[in-house]
Amino acid sequence: MNIRELGRYAAFVGSDEAGKGEWLGPLTIAAVALSEKQSLYLVTQGVMDSKKLRLETIIELAKVIRSSCLSYHVITISPLTFNKLMERMKEEKQSLNDILAWGHSKAIANVLEELVKKGLSGRIKLSIDMFDKVKTEKRLKRVLDLGKFDLDHRPKAEEETSVAAASIIARSVRELWVDVKSKELKIDLRKLSTIDAKSNPNVRYFAKVNFLK
Repeated sequence: MNIRELGRYAAFVGSDEAGKGEWLGPLTIAAVALSEKQSLYLVTQGVMDSKKLRLETIIELAKVIRSSCLSYHVITISPLTFNKLMERMKEEKQSLNDILAWGHSKAIANVLEELVKKGLSGRIKLSIDMFDKVKTEKRLKRVLDLGKFDLDHRPKAEEETSVAAASIIARSVRELWVDVKSKELKIDLRKLSTIDAKSNPNVRYFAKVNFLK
């Protein structure tokens, strides 16, 4: 959010994902809605791109964001589901970007639905980190009238507090998922090498197998 945007928007909605390029764990996609006041507050709390933060900080900031935002929603695609989706995508000559476009649009739509229920009115800015502009906007148009929003779809969108907040929420959910699955399988999944992962009989439950090849 820059100075020219102060007082211009009723809400700032950002979305981001975690686990996109990692073989371990789920793909998580989060959307977060913030008021101007909440955006400014979260900056003072240290909210920034999750890739620049330690895991302990991410977990703590995620709690702050959840209790401070207007609304948030997370899509979690487990490795098992992700593996099946990728097989289907290949058959249909689609790609990971199609999954991302679906996930971002669904998370954003759920957040906006919550804002409507809360009676929020006014212009909303949507910010998404760039991955495939055409596919994402096509998906969004299925569930939203984009003419009612200002869409900011660009690289390094994490500079927007709403996107940074979404990246932290998405990352926290992914990391907690890995912790739970590690306890369930009685193995520290973070310490597995790709070779060990491939030979594990439960690999499809904790790894995106396409990324192991």
